[in-house]
Amino acid sequence: MTTILVVDDSELNRKLVSAALQADGHEVHTAENAAQALEMAGRLRPSMAILDVMMPDMNGYELCRRLRQMTVTAHIPIMILTSLSELDEKLKAFEAGADDFLAKPFQPEELRARVKVLLRRATMAPSTAAVGQQGKALAIFSLRGGVGVSTLAVNLAVGLAQVWPFPVALVDLALVNGQSALMLDLPLRNTWSDLSHIPAEELDAEVIDRVLLRHDAGVHVLAAPRRPEEAELLGEAQVGRVLALLRERYQYLIFDLPHDFSETTLAALDAADQILLLLSPELAATRCASIALDAFEQVGYTAEKITLVLNWTFPGKGLPRQEIEKALGREIRIVIPYAAETLIPSLTLGKPPTLQAPNTPLAALFEDLAYFLSKKEHKQAPPDPQREGYRRVMQRAKARQQRKKAR
Repeated sequence: MTTILVVDDSELNRKLVSAALQADGHEVHTAENAAQALEMAGRLRPSMAILDVMMPDMNGYELCRRLRQMTVTAHIPIMILTSLSELDEKLKAFEAGADDFLAKPFQPEELRARVKVLLRRATMAPSTAAVGQQGKALAIFSLRGGVGVSTLAVNLAVGLAQVWPFPVALVDLALVNGQSALMLDLPLRNTWSDLSHIPAEELDAEVIDRVLLRHDAGVHVLAAPRRPEEAELLGEAQVGRVLALLRERYQYLIFDLPHDFSETTLAALDAADQILLLLSPELAATRCASIALDAFEQVGYTAEKITLVLNWTFPGKGLPRQEIEKALGREIRIVIPYAAETLIPSLTLGKPPTLQAPNTPLAALFEDLAYFLSKKEHKQAPPDPQREGYRRVMQRAKARQQRKKAR
């Protein structure tokens, strides 16, 4: 059943429109003002909206613009239904983002016919978001602290920016104590807290862009708040809106996640195309990975969405890889070796190995991993221009093929 949101300050008009649409089997929800309509749109995710123009507080044109800025209604059909029938009013409606314009008084048959056409077009034609270059989101996660979540997130973001000729968004969602910006030696001029006072429906790409911290390597960081108490000012709706807008603007997004299943963490995990579940080779980390895998299964994540990553965070003997795989019932796809001599200086200086020491084995691993996790369409065609990181990845791949043939 199609859900349609009707917004009009006149109760009679709401009833007339509802009756006409319900005759065709549509589920109709009504709002008497713009504030109510925006709240209902975010909650109901309607398939279409029909708006009056002359309403108190906010007119239909401005409401149309607001709906176009919301992720859930950015691409739905919107009809302006008003007694203002002049050509100038029609142009204002289309400039605001409306798909159709119908003057009052209207015939119910014409309203139903227009709605039918708009809904058919929306069904047949993919939305702009589906056609455009939606970003690939990679979530770095562990329920166990100290296993290198932020280290992997930062280095993977830098690796992607070194391989491909476009910037990468690094989103620090460890809102209470995240350190992604510090690990890139970026001063905290702006953070998530600069967005906390803005309602979710009013957030737009331009506002978010002003808050991002830019690293010369091509990584754009949305940093965690400076103080823990500032994290409490952010709501789930705001976080979800920001992630959706960033995904429309960036080819790749890296989510640096906290060690919990909070609402914001779950929102990011849901939004991610792939989850890198990180663990170190010890009992507690393995147990935490098992708990996370059980939770992922309960919420319906596919096995393909989750990639196990084993990070050797200490030099001594740990649990054997085979025993961890047997305990988890899953294959470990990626292993990060212990490399304190490379990693510790990079953490101290805020300069990831890919930038500080690009020829070291650890830097090579992060670049190769970035390429491995990249979009299929990017790997199928060489980028233009080619970055140094891309050339290094290709050279290593060629060398591996040659060694394989020589065996």
